[in-house]
Amino acid sequence: MKVSDLMAKKPITVSPDAPLRRANQLLHRYHLHAIIVVDDEEKVVGLLTYTDLFQKLLPSYDEIMQDQSYWLNFESIEERSRELMPLPVSEVMKTGIKTVSPHVAAVEAGALMNAHHVRQLPVTDNGKLVGVISYEDITWGILMKTCDSL
Repeated sequence: MKVSDLMAKKPITVSPDAPLRRANQLLHRYHLHAIIVVDDEEKVVGLLTYTDLFQKLLPSYDEIMQDQSYWLNFESIEERSRELMPLPVSEVMKTGIKTVSPHVAAVEAGALMNAHHVRQLPVTDNGKLVGVISYEDITWGILMKTCDSL
């Protein structure tokens, strides 16, 4: 079973110049854990996750220790949110994202996910995004194949 057999062929993407507000809307609307960031040529330039947004939005432990108003004043978090949402995705996204070819065995893609502690991989062909595969896709594919053979 190859990646191309299990991948989602039309992943939701966002440009690096898009405001974080837009990326957040897409993450929420499509129930995504992460959104792939692509340039004008559909090349993967980054990945933005809810964890990235969470870490940027909420104060660090050191910030809380320096300014304990965060404990008592939710408005300070709301203000951080207002400042964060217009920023471009490029200021928060992760770069150097691992990708996989559609021609690779699905189990190899799964091993790559395990090795790098990621939940999904962009699928690229000749450098361009053609899909996305998640650990759910691989698990489902393997289990369905097993069930079919029973």
